Amino acid sequence: MGHLETLKSELSELKLKCDYWDVRVEDVFETAIDVRNGEIVSCTSNPSLGAFVRVRKDGFWFYQSTTDLGALKAILTDLSSKEAFTKSKNNYIVEKQKPFIKMNFEARNYSLIGLKEKLAICEGYKDQLKKTSFVGSADIIYRDVYKVKSFFNSVGTNFEFDFNQGGLAIRYTLKEGEHIFTDQFMLYGANIEALKNGSEELTKSLLESKKFLDAPSVKPGKYKVLFDPEVTGVFTHESFGHKSEADFMLGDPQALEDWKIGSQIGADCLTIVDYGGHENTSGYCPIDDDGIVAQKNYLIKNGRLAGRLHTVDTASQLDEKPTGNSRAMNFEWEPMVRMTSTYIEPGTESVGDILARSEGAILVEGVSHGSGLSTFTIAPCRGYLIGKGGTKTPVRVAVISGSVFETLKNVEAVSSHFELHSSAIGGCGKMEQWPLSVADGGPFLLVREMQVS
Repeated sequence: MGHLETLKSELSELKLKCDYWDVRVEDVFETAIDVRNGEIVSCTSNPSLGAFVRVRKDGFWFYQSTTDLGALKAILTDLSSKEAFTKSKNNYIVEKQKPFIKMNFEARNYSLIGLKEKLAICEGYKDQLKKTSFVGSADIIYRDVYKVKSFFNSVGTNFEFDFNQGGLAIRYTLKEGEHIFTDQFMLYGANIEALKNGSEELTKSLLESKKFLDAPSVKPGKYKVLFDPEVTGVFTHESFGHKSEADFMLGDPQALEDWKIGSQIGADCLTIVDYGGHENTSGYCPIDDDGIVAQKNYLIKNGRLAGRLHTVDTASQLDEKPTGNSRAMNFEWEPMVRMTSTYIEPGTESVGDILARSEGAILVEGVSHGSGLSTFTIAPCRGYLIGKGGTKTPVRVAVISGSVFETLKNVEAVSSHFELHSSAIGGCGKMEQWPLSVADGGPFLLVREMQVS
């Protein structure tokens, strides 16, 4: 794998009648295994190799994806000959960046590991679940990917890096008598060894889930709510991260006014960041599909709106700077503004201290699903009623919901404990592009009031 030197030698002297062009090559190997109720229903390994070719001319994009790397010059020439019905004055200024080469996973990536070894991992967890008497049914989803991205553009910027990840999602239903409870267990690994050693953690998860078989349902109403880091991450991504993507604001003066940089939109203890440079995570994107190196982008800093996420295109239209957030799901798609690793930074309080002063609050752990923009809804995996001294009693919680802006302002405490959560199963969706690998997380977050049901 690796195609940068070929791109440089073939395209460096190319002269076209256009404002800008670039070529992004992706060399990918993916594995997918699905086990349903103890039966392997699918098991595939698929390599793919292709390129996305773009030309900028008279303010418009012309682009094409291809699996024929020998045709890149011809495609660029053809695209540069096309004419738009009109011309746009929208500037697109791309500065040459320093070469970026970073190959972290060449020695032992998922493409070098046989399917037999990956199947054995799934079989091991399948057997463990089968031997657990209170497990009624369970599905195992295994995914891995190794990707090498190579890029070259008309101003001479070039980069190449690799991305390697694998993961398991075990979704199980427990049953004892008339009682049932559904939960999930997730594993992530930037190398396969991390996926082999989850047996003890799975046992702990199953035993904790068992406590919910006869747990009462929460009485619907307004509660103080404590998010665990996974819930914090999903809230941050779904409810605030997407609203920070600048392409949603183009042509909308009201949105720009509502999201005026410097305005107070959250509690002083709240700081939100997006950064693609975290290695060994599912949000790793050290340089984006415009050739902009990842940087730490503060979206909220100490409660004040500090920035938004950009491609080169959106940044030029709003007279701001690119942020390294131009991403496409794969070589078949054009890049757009996307998150990488989005999270709330840690605070200063210990989790124990927060629990001790949160009697009557609801602690929510894990996420079954979540969605929202101005308002949001999260279905947690587990809920606990916090008692005197920080004790926790299991209660069934269907959903928590609220207004994003009210929730940001109602944050009372941010723990010093911090977790950045990665997943190789699913990902972020935007328009037709799903799933894109991202990460999210943060500290434990205590919110003054939310609707719980």
